[in-house]
Amino acid sequence: MKANKICGILNLSENKEGLQPLTKNRPLAAMPFACRYRLVDFPLSNMTNAGINTIAMFLNENNRSLFDHIRSGKEWDLNTMYGGLFVFDERNADDFSQENYDNSLNFLTKSATEYVVIMGSKMICNIDLKTILQHHKQQEADITVVYKKITAPIEAGDHDDLSVFEMSPAGQILTNTVVGKDERIEAESSLSLEIYLLKQDLLLNLLKNYRETGRDFSLDAVMEQAVEHTNANGFEYTGYMRQIYSVNSYFEGNFDMLEGSNLSALFQENQKIHTKAKNEVPTFYAENSDIKDCLVANGCLLRGTAEHSLIFRNVVLEEGADIKNSMIMQGAKVGAGARLDYVIADKKSVIAPGIELIGTRENPIVVKKDEHMESSRKAEIG
Repeated sequence: MKANKICGILNLSENKEGLQPLTKNRPLAAMPFACRYRLVDFPLSNMTNAGINTIAMFLNENNRSLFDHIRSGKEWDLNTMYGGLFVFDERNADDFSQENYDNSLNFLTKSATEYVVIMGSKMICNIDLKTILQHHKQQEADITVVYKKITAPIEAGDHDDLSVFEMSPAGQILTNTVVGKDERIEAESSLSLEIYLLKQDLLLNLLKNYRETGRDFSLDAVMEQAVEHTNANGFEYTGYMRQIYSVNSYFEGNFDMLEGSNLSALFQENQKIHTKAKNEVPTFYAENSDIKDCLVANGCLLRGTAEHSLIFRNVVLEEGADIKNSMIMQGAKVGAGARLDYVIADKKSVIAPGIELIGTRENPIVVKKDEHMESSRKAEIG
């Protein structure tokens, strides 16, 4: 075991039901974000920026789009002779719980590292894990958990199940309370980002002890118990953070990136977020196009009008098309004269000429992947 060396576990067995139909054929981690990224880019980049070169991904569903995005891990320098990216897909296991447990133990023992960091993809953030390791050693804690102190309350129904901590003045976690999605989270709460750092030996013991209880294996449950029954310490994260758990939170998170302060906080020069590289031509703006307050990726052909919107790679916006407050994902086409307001047009969808799709901020209209929309729609109110 090498002193101070860290391995990573990406726990991507995440609940995605709130994002249907966008997640019908892709895991939460593969959801596109900010025109050219995927959610998995953030934890992967956080880990590799800290020098972590041995990472396990735990998956439990159809992940073709995720594999297509990550491939060999070259963009994150994970295509290496030493370490690399290890994928554990338990979809076809006879005993999912036992398979997951065995894979966890095998990965940890073979990684020959002293520490382990565990993250998912639903909490978007850009965090310096080297600083967390330093904090962890200074505090002499068993486990360090990253939290964010929220400045405004989170209303009931506006979040998924979340954990909040009661902290001592010295930063020790005194209580860990799960707040259900139907409950309000008060301002000044210390919200868990579900990022854990601990020694490998301790995680092995925690896994073994949990398995002996006879309950189905769940890494989330293991860590929740560990925070309650060990000397757990909190590390406060003060940067941009967004939890993705529903269509609306996904929509709002993307639109956060139209605010310069959020964009610069998430995509820091000294903490780059890496993604799959694509060699594409620059976007073409026709003479009569009018694009204002938009985030636009490469490879687009824009002849129409767009305002306060996100336009992903290879989008076609025909002449007379008018989009506002909308996300147009990779390869989608918006026909001539179509009018879109508060719409998410998924990958390779086609909006017929002259169609009107009028959603609301609270209830954006979703055009499914590959869908051809040929009739006008308005969001159902109430």
